[in-house]
Amino acid sequence: MMKVGTITAQPGQKTFGALEGPVTRGGFAVQIPLHVIRGRTDGPTLLVQAGVSGLEIEPAMELPLVVERLDPTLVTGTLIVVPLLNTSGFEFEQKNAIWDDKDLNALGRGRPDGTVSEQLIHQYFEDVVARADAVVDIHTGARWGYFRYAGVYGVGQIQASRALAVALGLPQVLLGQPDDRSVAFEAARAGARVVSAWIGGGPGLRDYREEDMRRVRNAVLNAMRHLGMLEGTPEREGPVAVLQAHTVLRATGRRGLTFIDKEKRGRLVASGEQVGYIMHPFTGEILEELRLSRPGVMLHAGAAWPMVPEGMPLAIFGDLVEEVR
Repeated sequence: MMKVGTITAQPGQKTFGALEGPVTRGGFAVQIPLHVIRGRTDGPTLLVQAGVSGLEIEPAMELPLVVERLDPTLVTGTLIVVPLLNTSGFEFEQKNAIWDDKDLNALGRGRPDGTVSEQLIHQYFEDVVARADAVVDIHTGARWGYFRYAGVYGVGQIQASRALAVALGLPQVLLGQPDDRSVAFEAARAGARVVSAWIGGGPGLRDYREEDMRRVRNAVLNAMRHLGMLEGTPEREGPVAVLQAHTVLRATGRRGLTFIDKEKRGRLVASGEQVGYIMHPFTGEILEELRLSRPGVMLHAGAAWPMVPEGMPLAIFGDLVEEVR
């Protein structure tokens, strides 16, 4: 039997429930809905989580369907799926949790004596994340960017995480995913195999919905196949380029309308080559030309809309390490 909080799943069973979190000052209960699929036989525990930001909603369109189609009697081990972790951010259409305006992806392991969000993340980490042998943390570019890669942090089980990232089947794997204070980063530090999978965002729901939903679905099933939780071998849509990150390009100086040359994604960009520009929104003046300081392959990741918030990567570059076919 697998028990997560008060949710239990017997061998060969799948259940849906909510991890009960803290209570707000107004007496409202804070919960994290999740699915538990317990295989008939023992094996690894894989956690697939999404929606840590209340604006990253696309995975929630597909992950429940993945659970619905899985036959638990054919599964080895346990799959835990959290389609939308930040429920209050989703309800109010904002990135942060509504309870205390905190970014759930910047709280590390949380605090048992902190604010509502910090308590929630602490309990989630202790009851769910810490029990996982592997974590696939699915993100999107939300309203501002479009992404299609799998990131591996530079801590913990790097080689095992790299193998898992390649198995997901996304076109690029980024070694050296920027360190952050996320739950996923803390899981990597704690010794789990962790992949930060970035799929969709920006115009994706309009232009690439079916392709991105397929990538979300394949990421889960491929991770399970790689871990020996399902029979079969991972399915890829093509070769996987493994890159070592070296440059994250962000806006500097005056802000304006930012345009990135999306045609350069997946290509080797020369040193000094222009990859975009920032334009004054009222006069049309070019405020800054965005150029690469050293050669690198442009990741399928970065800004898709002209107005992006502070901290959003405009483009990411790395050196090609390997191409897996």
